[in-house]
Amino acid sequence: MPTIRGARFRLAQALRAAADLTFRPDGTEILNIGAERIGPKGKRAVIIYTIRAIPYHVAGDVTKFPRINEHTMYWESAEMVRQLNEAGYIVDYYDAWSNSPIDWDQYDLVIDEQDRLSAIPERRRADMTKIFYCTGNHWLYHNKAELDRIWAFHERHNIYVKPERQIPPQYTDQNADYLTYFGAPFQIQYFDERPKKHLLNISAVYEPEYRRKNYDQARKNFIWLGSHGALLKGLDLAVEAFMQTPELHLYICGNLERELHFWSWLKPVLDTHPNIHYLGWTDVGSAKFAELAHTCAGTVYVSSTEGGAGSVAQLTHFGLIPIAAECTAVRAAEACGTVIRSQDPLEIVRQVVQATREVAALPEAELHARSQAVYEFGRQHHTRAAYARSWAALMEEVLR
Repeated sequence: MPTIRGARFRLAQALRAAADLTFRPDGTEILNIGAERIGPKGKRAVIIYTIRAIPYHVAGDVTKFPRINEHTMYWESAEMVRQLNEAGYIVDYYDAWSNSPIDWDQYDLVIDEQDRLSAIPERRRADMTKIFYCTGNHWLYHNKAELDRIWAFHERHNIYVKPERQIPPQYTDQNADYLTYFGAPFQIQYFDERPKKHLLNISAVYEPEYRRKNYDQARKNFIWLGSHGALLKGLDLAVEAFMQTPELHLYICGNLERELHFWSWLKPVLDTHPNIHYLGWTDVGSAKFAELAHTCAGTVYVSSTEGGAGSVAQLTHFGLIPIAAECTAVRAAEACGTVIRSQDPLEIVRQVVQATREVAALPEAELHARSQAVYEFGRQHHTRAAYARSWAALMEEVLR
């Protein structure tokens, strides 16, 4: 007869097993996803990418992942697994930071966001298909771009800022059959020419209905939305532009106090420029952010290197006209915004001043038309359904 102590032990074991699955740390792996349904004779795929949301997908509902709306990669990673399972592939999922050895010979398909493809021996399976899941610019361009912005900032302000976004060398493009990307053509210009390129649509975590703005108010207001690495992401240049345009307002949405050297410059600027507003980390799905976006006409994002800028993709759903640097690779800016082709920081500042004033001066009908065009671009290209379609198109080509 079961004892209370035995029941408690079994409950503790079950809870521990659930915790190991649900709260799996970075650097681990989950194997044989879909094996029970597909059976042992199914084809096999391996994905090397962020693992954080995958336990929730395996448990039945990825949307229950507490951070599902913090970044598009969480839902997108689960969608990759879902579609592969639907196509009859058993999936092994390795976190991007996993160092576990991989038995490459068992896989028909390899999807790698890191540099694990470089470790595949030359005597690999001849029928293996390799995909580089590319989320940014070439590693060397990326690293140099951040360091160039740091040096230029020092020359202007005599402050050395710590690099926040340096990445290790990566040669996956030289070993892949396909290379996926999210951004405008600038993103892929420095990668190897050999892999076939496939454009994916960045999803968005929040897809509100369009609201017509009060343009008498909104035309003077702009948003910067980003994460850490302020200099890489061009916040200093956006701020310097708005220091020259006191009639316009910039709302900064991002947690920047942790970047101490940059904050030592930004805080006095905020104290002396009432048109530049620091809001800290902001939930883009909140009613508070929706009201802010409704009172703004555009977004300024002159990052030195991006793979399409998911923050700008999100802001298309609020009809915010994008002003972006070419190296940010923002598709919406190329289609219906302003693209700054120069990579010189002082010239970027000058063109941001010009572009924001041009947006603010537009007649109401034209401003509304441009805002609505941005929104429609987002609805077409930056939704979860759009990502799913673009990934399905790749799978149709690769798996046929």
